[in-house]
Amino acid sequence: MTTVILFATVPAADGGVAAALRLNGGTPLERLLAQLDGFDIHVIARPMFASALDTLLPGATVHGSGGQLDDLDAVARIARDALEDVVLLPGELVTQPSPLDRLGSGTAILTLPREPDGTRCFAVRAAGGRVLGAASPYHWVGAPSAYFGEVLRVAPADTRALAAAAASAAELPETEIEDVPALLATALVREGTPVAARDARTQFWARPLAKAEAEHAESELEQYDEGRARLDAAVKANDGFFTTFFVSPYSRFVARAAARLGLTPNQVTVLSMCVGVLAALGFAKGERSSLVAGAVLLQVAFMLDCVDGQLARYMRNFSHFGAWLDSMFDRGKEFLVYAGLAVGAGPDVWPLAAAALSLQTVRHMFEFSYWDVHYKALTSAPQPPLYEPGDRPGPPPPVDTGVARAPAAVHDGEGLVARALGVSRLLDRPPGIHWIKKVIVFPIGERFAAISLTAALFSPRTTFIVLLAWGGIGGVYSLSAHVMHTVARRSGPIDSDFLAPLRDDGLLARAVAARVHIRSRFNWLVPGTIRALEYGLLILSAALAHGNAMRACFALLAVLAFHHYDTVYRLRQQGAPPPAWVSIAGGGWDGRIILAFIALLVAVTTAGMATAAVLLAIVFVGESVSSWIGPARAQRPPTYADEEDENE
Repeated sequence: MTTVILFATVPAADGGVAAALRLNGGTPLERLLAQLDGFDIHVIARPMFASALDTLLPGATVHGSGGQLDDLDAVARIARDALEDVVLLPGELVTQPSPLDRLGSGTAILTLPREPDGTRCFAVRAAGGRVLGAASPYHWVGAPSAYFGEVLRVAPADTRALAAAAASAAELPETEIEDVPALLATALVREGTPVAARDARTQFWARPLAKAEAEHAESELEQYDEGRARLDAAVKANDGFFTTFFVSPYSRFVARAAARLGLTPNQVTVLSMCVGVLAALGFAKGERSSLVAGAVLLQVAFMLDCVDGQLARYMRNFSHFGAWLDSMFDRGKEFLVYAGLAVGAGPDVWPLAAAALSLQTVRHMFEFSYWDVHYKALTSAPQPPLYEPGDRPGPPPPVDTGVARAPAAVHDGEGLVARALGVSRLLDRPPGIHWIKKVIVFPIGERFAAISLTAALFSPRTTFIVLLAWGGIGGVYSLSAHVMHTVARRSGPIDSDFLAPLRDDGLLARAVAARVHIRSRFNWLVPGTIRALEYGLLILSAALAHGNAMRACFALLAVLAFHHYDTVYRLRQQGAPPPAWVSIAGGGWDGRIILAFIALLVAVTTAGMATAAVLLAIVFVGESVSSWIGPARAQRPPTYADEEDENE
């Protein structure tokens, strides 16, 4: 059973304790107890109130505490005895829905995007869903990105770390302000416990400390539309320009309708894929009316692709398999549309289709590798000891600094590159510039919109030229930014479990890698570079072979792209890549290049690539599907952001 620790210790401005202020015919503390019914409740209160609370709250264990030191001692004792999660929050907190609604599982804190009016909240710095630094009454944090929402959840595996953090925090000098949840959240982060950041989004949040504030919270709570708030929270917070302004305003209502019909997110994902197949078939006919029909169907498929995620967030129904399926079907729809456009336009367009598929896959491989290394650099940055007030050298920032959209953590150095990144962050503040940068990187919404418009109004050839030109510009832009961040990063080489599986080495490459070990902060460039080399040489060999070789090459590239994307999403959702034998059975990038040029020399490129596509599809798809049937499905993944968000 989850253990909840409520702190009824903060004095109200009008006398008494804030947790006992009048609210909706009761008190904030009574409201919390009703929301947390069924949990093991512990209430920490000052001695003058503890006896009264013990009588009024028969279902809770009340602990009398003389001050913050006693509070921390009580937390340590409760944490050591806890068998499941431990949740800490102030007894005067008012939320709707429950304060645990947005926390999910694992050790995490609730974060607020801005500091509520009239309420003092402590800043945090987070990136990639992980808390990198936190403030408390004793500590300050540089480059904050959000505020602590006063709810801390500690997973069973970390309860001993919580007890140790409480003991460490007890050694700090006393402060005028007491906030044990903030102090313990900071202590956990400083002492190396991974703490996730979960955004409250549209959740109602208030912490009244006076009678007038409680009355104001009561009035706002009466006007709060929880259904509408849930619907708004279903929309991804950091999406692309086209999706945000042209799809999400209506797709959220489709998600609500799907929920009322009893559809699951995975069913909507499959429906989106089916509509995408119909769009590809429409493009394949090549007639103006069918191109327009394909363009419309592609937008319907994309809308449904948005709906499945919104439905999952609306229903709070998440699964690792669902995330994998959604990501793989996104790629599948896109590449099927490429094939349909090429079929409808004729043989001259197949090289452009193969190039577009290759460009998008190579771009994503750079993105996946970079962000994995980047997040590891952020989370592996050394934390200062708990007794240090600041989390970085220098004086504390001004109180009214506010929060940053993209906080710096590992690249606050000197030099031209660091200054350029500083200017880039400053330019990110005006909303218009932020959206322009979003559009430049060409995320999936913009890609599908470009496909629909150019195919319906012009021709498939124009579509591929736009995809290659815009995608190339976006690739250069994002890759340049990543390289500059890497140059400016203060940390050295970062070891990553992503890079070796993404290389997809065969026997020859594995033998070389076993003898040559190169550690560099630029190692994240290797998988994308290998993909560009492999896909480029396969396209070249098909071009030299003439005939129908380019169609066979596209099929082979699509199968390889499936394997490489599957590797990424398996790492994210299962916590492990496909077994090594899969890459070896597939020949590895080195073996495939050698075989492609042998096939070219003996004039069997078309047959060879077609045969390879079929055989590799059986191996890659079969093994991938089987992995979701076996025990690997239960593994816990690391936390990453969505790749479309990472393309900034």
